Amino acid sequence: MTTTTVTASTGRRSQAERREETISRLLDAVEVVVDAAGYAHTTVAAVCEEAGLSQGALFRHFPHRRALLVATAERVAERQTDEFAAQFAGVTLSAETVHDALLALRRLVRSRSNQVWHELVRAARTDAELRADLEPALRDYHRRTALAASTFAGDLWSEDVQAVLRVVISYLDGENAVAQVQPDPRRDDATLRLLADLAQPLFKETS
Repeated sequence: MTTTTVTASTGRRSQAERREETISRLLDAVEVVVDAAGYAHTTVAAVCEEAGLSQGALFRHFPHRRALLVATAERVAERQTDEFAAQFAGVTLSAETVHDALLALRRLVRSRSNQVWHELVRAARTDAELRADLEPALRDYHRRTALAASTFAGDLWSEDVQAVLRVVISYLDGENAVAQVQPDPRRDDATLRLLADLAQPLFKETS
């Protein structure tokens, strides 16, 4: 038995478990800082302060800030698809449940995970190195999201439904950006009901 093995008698954590915990704390801290202060202010010092860890601990696991941000994006992308499935659990897509589905989708779009994801993707637009490193995570995110959406839609998954979904997500992303600085729940709810009414005929024809 090595010193890094957890035993029932000592209850000590293994080296791998300690490493996993440290990385998790760092990634959690990145999400908090990115969400609260934005990409530009997500410095190594700010992350370490939030995580309660030293910069040495950070650099033992990540060679530089960009690697830390990319690892965060990868974890957020994976969580997004898991949250998608959880949000739509128990909801059967049909003309009658379109509004409920849109409400669930809005909750996902407004989640902290989605805020962090979009903050990092926007930053990649003007950061060539971040963009290159983030590209695999972006491809995987789109693949996983499409798979989750097609599973949810089932037999209703058509080109028209995919197009409607893209329109709705684009609207909700924009609505969320405005809601961060000028919240208006009545306006947003009225618009979502209108979107549901506009989409219903498509599902009646498809079902």
